[in-house]
Amino acid sequence: MTNKSNRQIYHSSSDKKRLIPGLIVIILILLGCVAAVFLSTNKKYRPPELDPNRSAGTPHPEDNYLYETVNTDYGYSFGIAANLYQQKDGSVNVFLSNPAENTVSLMCEIKDAADKTVYYRCGRINPGEYVEKLSPSTVIKNEATPVVVKIYAFEAEDYTSAGSVELKLVLQPW
Repeated sequence: MTNKSNRQIYHSSSDKKRLIPGLIVIILILLGCVAAVFLSTNKKYRPPELDPNRSAGTPHPEDNYLYETVNTDYGYSFGIAANLYQQKDGSVNVFLSNPAENTVSLMCEIKDAADKTVYYRCGRINPGEYVEKLSPSTVIKNEATPVVVKIYAFEAEDYTSAGSVELKLVLQPW
């Protein structure tokens, strides 16, 4: 019978050679995780792009557009055409305006009421600006189509949401 306390345990040099690369891989994985967390928490927020077709002032559409000012429960207002007429090139005259007295920036999206396909999208417009016409993001049939116009508002200093409003309108054919 042998005495276990007197036994010697021999470690080969190959055991140490396998241990070091294993530790290096674990350290690299941990460093990668730390870097991923750091990058995801320090990601700079990019505000919505300004609409390239915005104009200063207030639009003056013809009476048949039924241009109205909408006052929201969120403390801001906006102007928009209640009659949305699709043009031969597929664009729509929306006359979305952000009154100068607002403290928020606005954007809008027009999508099919049934299948939620986005037809039009407008970039950010600041107080005192408006967008007259929006170009389509997809092919649209030349027929009366129920749509949802969603107006998004953003706080000017940090672009957090200031509320959104949905209008149910009809996109008129040309």
